[in-house]
Amino acid sequence: MNSNQTEHINRIITELKTGSFLTKQKRNGEQYLRHFYLEENEEFLSYHQSEKFFSQAHRYYIKDIDEVRIGFHTLIFDGLVKQQIVDSHKENLAFSIFYNNYRDELHLMANDAETRNVWISGLQYLIVRCAQNQQQHHTIRDTNWILSQLRFADKDKSSTMDRTECQQLLVNSLNVQLAEDVFENLFNVEAANKNADGHLTPDEFFDFFQNLTQRDDLFELMQKFVENGDEQSIDTIFMNVNELLHFLQTVQKQKIMVYSSKDNFTIESIATREQALKLIEEYELEVELKEQKLLSLDGFRNLLLSDEFSIMKPWCSCHPYQDMTRPLSDYYINASHNTYLFNNQIYGDSNPEAYNRALRAGCRVLEIDCYDGDDGQPIVTHGHTFVRSCSFESIIRLIQPNLFKTSPYPVILSIENHCSIKQQKEMARILREILGNQLLTQSPYIKHSWLLPSPEDLKYKVLIRSTKQSTCESLENTDTIDPSDLFIYLENVPYREYNYSKDHYNCCQSSSLSENQCEQICQSDPMGLIKQTHTYLLRMYPNGLRQDSSNPNPITAWNFGLQMVALNYQSDDRSMQLCYGKFLDNGSCGYVLKPNYLLQIEKSKFNPLNYSIKSLNSKDIFDCPVRLTITIISGQFFDRTSEDSDDIPDPYVIISTHGIPCDQQTQKTNFIENNGFNPNWNETFQFDIQFPQMCLLRFDVCDYDIYSHDDHLAYFCLPVLTIQPGYRHIHLRAKDHDKTYSTLFVHVTIDNRS
Repeated sequence: MNSNQTEHINRIITELKTGSFLTKQKRNGEQYLRHFYLEENEEFLSYHQSEKFFSQAHRYYIKDIDEVRIGFHTLIFDGLVKQQIVDSHKENLAFSIFYNNYRDELHLMANDAETRNVWISGLQYLIVRCAQNQQQHHTIRDTNWILSQLRFADKDKSSTMDRTECQQLLVNSLNVQLAEDVFENLFNVEAANKNADGHLTPDEFFDFFQNLTQRDDLFELMQKFVENGDEQSIDTIFMNVNELLHFLQTVQKQKIMVYSSKDNFTIESIATREQALKLIEEYELEVELKEQKLLSLDGFRNLLLSDEFSIMKPWCSCHPYQDMTRPLSDYYINASHNTYLFNNQIYGDSNPEAYNRALRAGCRVLEIDCYDGDDGQPIVTHGHTFVRSCSFESIIRLIQPNLFKTSPYPVILSIENHCSIKQQKEMARILREILGNQLLTQSPYIKHSWLLPSPEDLKYKVLIRSTKQSTCESLENTDTIDPSDLFIYLENVPYREYNYSKDHYNCCQSSSLSENQCEQICQSDPMGLIKQTHTYLLRMYPNGLRQDSSNPNPITAWNFGLQMVALNYQSDDRSMQLCYGKFLDNGSCGYVLKPNYLLQIEKSKFNPLNYSIKSLNSKDIFDCPVRLTITIISGQFFDRTSEDSDDIPDPYVIISTHGIPCDQQTQKTNFIENNGFNPNWNETFQFDIQFPQMCLLRFDVCDYDIYSHDDHLAYFCLPVLTIQPGYRHIHLRAKDHDKTYSTLFVHVTIDNRS
């Protein structure tokens, strides 16, 4: 930002800290005038409590906010306006905050438009800044976070920290229990407790934290690549341009993205001193060292913690890089099941924000179960359950702004249609009016009419997938309604064996299979199933008995080429985490190209249940087997299983591969007792992968418990072919794929095995 922009945003943040009166709007029509403000350290917003005896103001943490939405574009405001509880002419005063992965909402109205706009601008700036700060992963320069820990632990509000407070901070917030002599040494060293009075000032606590967080593992690594490294200390070790270049070329085999424009880039190996010097200028924070063209241990850590140097190739995670001009049937497509639900399959609400959450997570296939509404307007609900309905019109209107925010490629609305012809016509009207030109209402021109169009052909388009109803007359004896009023591009038809579908179905017809059906067909007719996926879109969905919204393992269906494995996004289970990992690839655009041996099945004769076929047929369409050698070196900042837990984690790491049956393996480290802060393992594992294009690599950090089930702390999952070799940090994910400050530090080598 330039100086004027900086001054402007600082003025806005100051206004938010001063606060202003905003009216909280509740679903039931109740309204509460509260003085909202931004906390001094800019971590959360809150409001001054009411005069109720046990009243406690809620804190809305910036890191938990998903979206700030302007106006009345929410289900709550929609209902309040319709009931005339809120004046429809005051939309310019309204805004809503969605947090905790869209599961919670705060609806507010300001007294004037200027105040509303200040809050929107300020919050949006803070959300972006928070996301950027999370990418820094608590470097020792992250002063605000460090001092926020002091404020939290400063129970007597003295703005200093005594021994007891400091030890409680280590245990309660940082999950580390130091031996008494180690703690005393850190607390009493001259650099920390300078006055020797038993209390740490904020500056002294900052120094204490610096000493605590020194990365011995990175220091030992750096010693190997600098001249006379064995003679250097943590404070005196530096890496010059030539040493850094050697490390990046020989150990990391580092490649970088070189941009010619915003969306155009080439991938180049680091080969010059100029490239290495540019990295020093970017990641070294000491001006004096930059001028000397030196990289300190802190700068080395900053470089290795950056997204560009993490375990996943940045060109795979940041941009769609695959060929997007092939037929839709050639791609895996990120798909959801009963997308309108936030919880289980029996209770709760049909909620448009559940769709928005799935869309923001990269989902491109949304399921909508439609029934006749009592007022003549179609509704969305889970039939024969206690799920409360929502109008079809509200769903479409409130998801429309988010359809293409994360990806330009097509969204498929998979409509389970239980509506009468009359209300189907209403559905068609709603879709046309709200989606406009985004709705595909005629077949796009494609060169080969027997093939589906490509994602590129269908950019920014919405396709309808549903069952076509037979033409009939309405009960009111009006004109005959042509089913093409609801233009269905992908017609849902019953699954039939390959020879029947080849003769009777075309590329625009699509079948759904339950997980049990899919499993049975994989065993009885594997080749026939794969051949169908060459032309048609096939969808697998969870069994109806999964009333808890759990998910089947998607790996088997992907192995057989099924494009749409519809999962319950409302569940944070292992299957959803595998889905997140698979679709991190190709820029998280929701479409991932299938391997050639699935696309050329007639030539490859590929059968996931008989991988020996690979050696008997043409090898040019198969990928080369690889050996992964992974050393789990260390971990940083592992949270406890819950805020209420008093137990410091005893962490261990599970490494697993997920793909063709021959490539499914699991290994794990030993556990480290009472250290969630900086455990060190230095354990090495090998994985031989026959089909790396189909394989996911997964890391899980768990908390060992001798008396009960081990708790899951964090994870990360990614496709094997997107891995960068060398020394890499893994930025772990927590519940609902949320980013965390937790990291693993690993070393990876990838060797081809012909």
